[in-house]
Amino acid sequence: MSIERQFELGDEVVRGVRCRVFRHAPRSMPELFGKVSWDSDAAFLVYGSRRVTYRDAWKQAGILASVLEGRYRVGVGTRVGLAMRNMPEWVMSFLAIARLGAVPVVLNSRSAGEELAHARDTMGVSLIIVDGRCGRELISYPSSTPTLVAADAAAEGDDRVRDAQSVAATVTAGAASLEALVDETGTAVNPPAPVVSPEDPAMILFTSGTTGRAKGAVLSHFGTCSSVWTNHYAGYLIAERMAARFGITVEQLLAHAPQPALLLMFPLFHTSGVHTGLLANLMRGGKIVLMRRWDVPTALTLIEREKITQFPCVPTMLWDLVRSPELSRFDMSSLTSVSAGGQALQSGLLAEITRAFPRAIPGTGFGMTETTGAVAMCVGEDFLAHPGTAGRILPTTEVRIRRDDGQVAGNGETGEICLRGVSNMLEYWGEPEETARAFDEDGFMHSGDIGYIDAEGYLYIVDRKKDMVISAGENIYCAEVERVLLSHPDLIEAAAFGIPDPRLGERLLAIVVPRPGAVASVTPQAIREHVAAHLAAYKVPADIQIEAAGLPRNDLDKVDKNRLRDRYRTASTKAGAA
Repeated sequence: MSIERQFELGDEVVRGVRCRVFRHAPRSMPELFGKVSWDSDAAFLVYGSRRVTYRDAWKQAGILASVLEGRYRVGVGTRVGLAMRNMPEWVMSFLAIARLGAVPVVLNSRSAGEELAHARDTMGVSLIIVDGRCGRELISYPSSTPTLVAADAAAEGDDRVRDAQSVAATVTAGAASLEALVDETGTAVNPPAPVVSPEDPAMILFTSGTTGRAKGAVLSHFGTCSSVWTNHYAGYLIAERMAARFGITVEQLLAHAPQPALLLMFPLFHTSGVHTGLLANLMRGGKIVLMRRWDVPTALTLIEREKITQFPCVPTMLWDLVRSPELSRFDMSSLTSVSAGGQALQSGLLAEITRAFPRAIPGTGFGMTETTGAVAMCVGEDFLAHPGTAGRILPTTEVRIRRDDGQVAGNGETGEICLRGVSNMLEYWGEPEETARAFDEDGFMHSGDIGYIDAEGYLYIVDRKKDMVISAGENIYCAEVERVLLSHPDLIEAAAFGIPDPRLGERLLAIVVPRPGAVASVTPQAIREHVAAHLAAYKVPADIQIEAAGLPRNDLDKVDKNRLRDRYRTASTKAGAA
């Protein structure tokens, strides 16, 4: 099949709505896996000194699938929790779960124990697979749910297995070491591909909730495969632009191109990690290089050593790279694609990217967990000519901009961005009222983002309807942080909101009011420790202000955050002038 025909579009009714779809995209995860060249000794995963080939990955996933099926009765539709940092064991576990037609419930591995336990228990998972860090977080929240513990990625050799066994022994009576079970099983069965419907759940990813708890977005097989094909299509567009530079065809370019190599910094529990990072690169036969944590010297070393071709990341990381005094010492010539997502590019960053990585085609995109990834994209010259855009709407997504009066906005008019397409989520797991609020009667999903589409068809984001902060690419819902703040016995009022930050984009500020008589005992450090005990570290407020007086309120007796923001801006301006 020609490359152009792979991306042929057509109309199809999906869940009662006519959608644009890629005619030749797979319709299920088993079908998608069937298109991967597993019988290959090409590198698939690189993590420190560990290198895993495609052949070995499929074999190891097959052995683990045998364990899950034989010992834990995992099969089509079974929900299996997955709470690990970016490490090869995450990938093997995901492949094994999906290979059986089961549903990976992908938990945020940065979460505190309370968050992990809540997600585990509300999702009704029959098994949960964790790394050492998440296992230790769950020790205080015992459960009858069987638990497999993967060895900490920091350890090596037998020490990794011993660490996993020691944590497994303390998590719950039913816990076991993942590595020990795999070694014990030794061989993989190769069952026939499971029978699943395109509209069956393929995975559940979490999105922080405006009501204070994370919600599980249920993503379909068809939507997942469409998202992967969209990323495949984006890669084709980049290849098309590169081929035009050299005056050759895309086929000629691909025939002589090195293996795609991705430095994956997006966490695998994000749609950018699992869809854009893992699954899209499987389709390209690419190499995925994982890092334990963000570190500029290590990133520069890996880009040079592993001949990284693609580096999608958040703007904070790009700022770190282009400002690094070490940058000139490293060869960045392998980079052909550098893209940013998660928050808008700050002024001047795009120019710095093109200066630092002249051979790389820059890009940006807009998407959500609930849309299974990107719904708008912009690369190359289009992006350079429209640096403020979130991208052009992709062909498989239909967008309406809804004004406050409910009418559809015209070009250039601002309103809420509403989205319809095959990749929209099926539902929020176990939350029918939240699901109903998310969709309108025509099947369009409310994004909670405010924006407009210009006369050329470019989408621009201007504000957020949701009370949310984006810091270093991570979504932080203020309601969730405020819920935890107000659980502190010495606080009677709390408000959290974002303030500008030159590196992070935004940072979280919390303003709290102690109860009478407790002012002396309430300190910023004590508040931080309280939040850290309940929420992931990135949700802990960077700045905390303690006020003796009550917070301003509006006519509905709610805390007036607009007045608080204005007060903060005024105080900051005076401090800067002084």
